[in-house]
Amino acid sequence: MRKGLFWLIPDEDGGQKLLAFSLACNENGVLTEPQILPFAYNSRKGDSFTHKASWEMVAAGQPREIRSKAWNYYPRGRVEIKHGKATVYYNPSISDWAGFEAAILEEFDLWRDPTFKADGSKHYEYLKKEQDL
Repeated sequence: MRKGLFWLIPDEDGGQKLLAFSLACNENGVLTEPQILPFAYNSRKGDSFTHKASWEMVAAGQPREIRSKAWNYYPRGRVEIKHGKATVYYNPSISDWAGFEAAILEEFDLWRDPTFKADGSKHYEYLKKEQDL
């Protein structure tokens, strides 16, 4: 199992793909691999990752058209693991991508059925315009 962050970005062929940052954890969400800078928790509480603080590192290997965008330009979400259950929180627009759930299962090595929770709150708002999708 892995927990972490993801963004839905364009792929090379005009489709979509996940850009993810994740670390291995146990069924309670406790990391099972060491936190080494820059891969250390960066939230205020020091117990998770934030999209804003992680974007530059995660996007570093992407083409300039991707990495030059703001951290909140693309729709995004996170995978949390607690008490043996995985929960995926995400901007509802990501649901339009037919490959979304399969990509999450693969990228985050989720072997139990996660709960998918579309979150239309301000927290997951993004800058990219609908006509750009």
